[in-house]
Amino acid sequence: MKNRPVVNRVMISLVTALSFVAMSLSGIAAFIVPQGRIAYWTNWTFLNLSKTEWGNIHITTSVLFLIAGIWHTWYNWTPLMQYLRGVPGRASASLRDLAIAVLVTLFFTVGAVTKTPPLNYILSFNSWIKDSWVKTPADEPPFGHAELLSLKGFCKKMYIDTGEALLELRHAGIKVTDENVTLEQIARNNGVTPAKLYQYIKKLEKQDFATAAPPPPTAVHPLPRSAKAALSTSDQKSVAKPTETPELPRYTGDLVVERFDGKGVGKKTLTAICHELKLDCSGIKQKLAAKKMTLKDDETLKDAASRLGVTPIELLKAILVGEAM
Repeated sequence: MKNRPVVNRVMISLVTALSFVAMSLSGIAAFIVPQGRIAYWTNWTFLNLSKTEWGNIHITTSVLFLIAGIWHTWYNWTPLMQYLRGVPGRASASLRDLAIAVLVTLFFTVGAVTKTPPLNYILSFNSWIKDSWVKTPADEPPFGHAELLSLKGFCKKMYIDTGEALLELRHAGIKVTDENVTLEQIARNNGVTPAKLYQYIKKLEKQDFATAAPPPPTAVHPLPRSAKAALSTSDQKSVAKPTETPELPRYTGDLVVERFDGKGVGKKTLTAICHELKLDCSGIKQKLAAKKMTLKDDETLKDAASRLGVTPIELLKAILVGEAM
């Protein structure tokens, strides 16, 4: 029996098949994995592998499958051409078979972009699975990739005193050697999630000056006539006048980005946003209509933004900028 070369038809066929299996498994993981901000905030894993690790597996096995597939096609080029041309004694592909194969492939490719039924149901199911991982508000980070900030930077952004946060974490049994270490690293070193760290120090948040309620107007009681008459002209001028109610702070583009970017507002409807932020929904709809933007009642910001050709955060700016907080 002759020694076969290391690279042969059998080996290439097996590599093609096995890389397809590995790529398919990583594809399933990519299909069900939660959004990045949730996966990293909660240390999500599937079969004990993280989102990043599954993504790396999918990339490398896809490259392997591509190489093996090209090699496999080269080995079987002659039989493939015989299928297409037709050879006596061998089944041949008709023009109809080729046309159907091309059309099916094009349908799945273009349909993914245009969200053509029934492919849109698959995409909607994918979004539902990703969103279903959020069970409680604690699963949502306060902003995108919050775990990558140092404890000091995170506390500054969340208006938390770093010293108080360190004391609270140490009281909870969390070992923190340096306030400049990221939340992700602190969580990994202590066997918890970044979300858990935030739960420990969330109660220390101080109200943001931009969202703080304005001070109540100073109540000024009028003086009796007898007392007023006893005052000199200069004294009367010095009597305090009623303090005007300060104007409520309003959203700016920068504030919208700072507070809502990466917080999952894209999956909310306009009605839900107006309810949460106590906005006049009919007034907001008129405001959007003036900008030639219309949102359906059951349409999420993400879907509406895609339809309007903008990003969800830009659409949110159109809703909020100029509104009182």
